[in-house]
Parts: sequence; structure tokens; C-alpha cells
Amino acid sequence: MNESALTLRDERKATTSRRLKEAARALTAERGLSGFTIEELCSEVGVSRRTFFNYFASKENAVIGIPIDSDREAIEQAFVEAGPTGLDSILDYLLELQMARWATVDLTHDDVRDLFQAFEREPKLLQVALRLAGEGERDDIALVERREALPAGDVRAATAVQLFGALLRASVEEMFRAHEGSSPDDLRALLRRRLEVARQLLA
Repeated sequence: MNESALTLRDERKATTSRRLKEAARALTAERGLSGFTIEELCSEVGVSRRTFFNYFASKENAVIGIPIDSDREAIEQAFVEAGPTGLDSILDYLLELQMARWATVDLTHDDVRDLFQAFEREPKLLQVALRLAGEGERDDIALVERREALPAGDVRAATAVQLFGALLRASVEEMFRAHEGSSPDDLRALLRRRLEVARQLLA
């Protein structure tokens, strides 16, 4: 398959994924998660149930925006294989890891608004998101341990990931409070600024 065909296929996949997420969020905000079926969601978008499950494992995942097919595994493997580089620079490498992940996420200001409307209508979605965030934190701690050849449970790996996570959440919130059309470059700059402040405070 040539490059143009791959690009067209990727564009179609991205469009279908976005339409499923948008419809899932709109239906959840209107009816709640139990107020519609996957079949109704598929009908809204014009795809089959089988197609839905090629993209998302559940309605909850579609609303939150967690796809089945992503580049996450390859990104994380590259992060691990690039080490060890020492804990002095691990926050910088966690930033690069997050930016690589962020590049695969199609999230706009409108998406954030729609997502919070869905959360307001269906509070249990927030519980799902928090659970996934906790799992993600534990996964990242394990990645740092593997990258830096640290023993499981090393408090330095956990502290690095937890500190970076706090800076990331604040930076993402600031980015979406700002202007329309924020880009990954904006997030990188915000994270860099907070990392420098954290280093000054902890020096």
C-alpha cells in the first residue's frame, strides 16, 4: 500500500473516531450512559457495531476518548529503551513522553466542553476517568523503573511521576483556559515553565 493510500486510510479512521466520540458525548450529555445503546450510537454515526468495537472497547471509553488502536505501546517502549539516563533528567524525558502521547490525541476546546457536559450528566464517568488516571500513573512509575533499572517500589520513580503529573494537570488546565487553537507547542512551553519553577523551589 502506498503512502497516499495509508494517509487516506488514517484520515478516514481519524474522522470515524472523532465522530464516534462526539456522538457518544452528545448522547451522554442528553440521556446519560444508560439512555442509549451502542447500536443507537452507531446509527447516529452511520457505522456498524463491529466498526465501533474496532475503535473503542465500551461506551465509556468512547466518551472519554480512549481508543483501542493507538501508538501508545510503541511510544512507551521507545521511552524505556532510551534509558537509563539518570534521574536528574527524568522529568525532561517524562515531558517528551507526554508530548509524544499528546501528539496522538485529537482534543480541542470543544471536546473539553463536551466532555465536561457528559461528566455533569453522568458522574460515574468521572470515577472511570479517575480510575484510568490512577492506572496510568502506576504504569508510568513502572516505565520509569524499567527505563532507569530501578527496583520495583523505588520511591524516586513514584515521586518523579507524581510530581510531573501534578505539573501536567495544571498545564493542560491553563492551556484550555487560554485561547482557541492551543497547540502541543503551547503545552510544551507551559510544562517547561512549570518544570523550571519546580526545580527552583526544590533546589
